[in-house]
Amino acid sequence: MIHCNACGRENAASFNYCLDCGGELRPAAPTIHAPAAPIPVGATPGPGNAFLPERKCPACATAAPASFAFCGSCGVRLDAETPTRSGTMFMHAVPLAKSRARLVSIQPDGTEGEGFPIDETEVVVGSGPGAIRFAEDPYVSPRHCRFSWVRNQLQVEDLGAANGVFRKVRGELVLQAGDHLRLGRQLLRLEPMAGAARARADGTKIWGSPDPGYQARLLQLLQGGGIGEVFPLKGGDNLLGREQGDVTFPTDRFVSGRHAVVTVGVDGFRLRDLGSSNGTFVRLTRPAPLEAGDFLLVGNQLLRVDLR
Repeated sequence: MIHCNACGRENAASFNYCLDCGGELRPAAPTIHAPAAPIPVGATPGPGNAFLPERKCPACATAAPASFAFCGSCGVRLDAETPTRSGTMFMHAVPLAKSRARLVSIQPDGTEGEGFPIDETEVVVGSGPGAIRFAEDPYVSPRHCRFSWVRNQLQVEDLGAANGVFRKVRGELVLQAGDHLRLGRQLLRLEPMAGAARARADGTKIWGSPDPGYQARLLQLLQGGGIGEVFPLKGGDNLLGREQGDVTFPTDRFVSGRHAVVTVGVDGFRLRDLGSSNGTFVRLTRPAPLEAGDFLLVGNQLLRVDLR
């Protein structure tokens, strides 16, 4: 026999792991025993030559008494619900608790990075102290956004961040005047264009370039808040892309050749992504419920929402 150094349990010399605590046993010199009577199938000898019920190890199929917590051959726990003498469960046998939700950081090459569980009622994301921190991202505010559970529904809320929270468009989305769009490295703001009077009160016409009937425009917002190019939008579909379209960004390699369409109609504006590689994102203006598989842009961080 050999004694476990961890808990003192006496184990057979042929065992590699303690039957009580699962600790590894030191090899012992073989012991010569007198011949024993045959053991009935499905039982192991107990005190006073009584026979006890046994069970097989799920990992190596070695037989062990049903009262033993661990396999003496491979150390696998035989009953995950059986406590050790101290009441502590054996670590590798305890199933890991699953988070209600988590955010998964997506790396520039498309692989998954760090995962952040969201189990608490509220979780704040930012560059300052908080549950989820992106201290190295200069475009993340100290308190950027908050994830919370409302009636068992996960939602995200912008906390007044300088650069907002953007969600990837699924299907077709209704846009409002003043909405901000991100595609590739471009940040654009949608604005309606009011029709100008074609003549003064005295009947004099206002001279200018021919009016093709523009009804809205996209303003390119530059780093620091300045305005770059202005792209007028006609009624109907306006194609956005890198290689072709009504609005093009030929030097932005993150914009697909045919990226998205903005439709201008009498009933307002609609946005549809055309299966672009990097997606089209719209800034959230109010707390928004989230679905499994949603993608969010927080500063330069691309995050995927996973729900149980």
